[in-house]
Amino acid sequence: MKKVLLIIGTVVGLIVIWNLVSKRIPSYVEYRGQQIKLSRYYLDYDGYKNDPDNIDPSETSRVQRLVSEAPIDRSFRTEREVINAAFDIKFPGYGVAYFADGDRGEHSLRGFGVEIPRADKFRYFTFECTGGRYLLVDQFIAPEIPLLNHVRQDGGNLVYSSDAGEKKFVRPFQISVKTDSQ
Repeated sequence: MKKVLLIIGTVVGLIVIWNLVSKRIPSYVEYRGQQIKLSRYYLDYDGYKNDPDNIDPSETSRVQRLVSEAPIDRSFRTEREVINAAFDIKFPGYGVAYFADGDRGEHSLRGFGVEIPRADKFRYFTFECTGGRYLLVDQFIAPEIPLLNHVRQDGGNLVYSSDAGEKKFVRPFQISVKTDSQ
């Protein structure tokens, strides 16, 4: 009986020590060439990804600025390059959403929403396939809910909507857009 109590006591003690020490072990994630301090040490990626408080609070505004202002090219040769560019802006462990107008080929629209950590917002990018290239025609930051996942061109505007099909944003269609967040 003493042996069982000793083993249980040792296990409980190790858990308490690990919880205290893991909060003090420096832990960082790389993002766009910079080290971002995390709130604690994570044993695996799933533990990090599923923790809503994974980024150290002192880093929140910096991470939001980095994601919101990360540069993106205005033109890409392939859809794969557009996808890679969106994933380069995505912060590790946070979301990226794809949306389109449903068409394929010339003048079709493709877009991505990149989650901005702890901001309850997404940064959206829309590209038009024209002349065999993908040209950036819009980018903006909008609330996370409802998540925009449809886009269509209506005259000189881009109309964004959610799964419910309800019109959420109407923005001017622009072939040449600034690369800063608007």
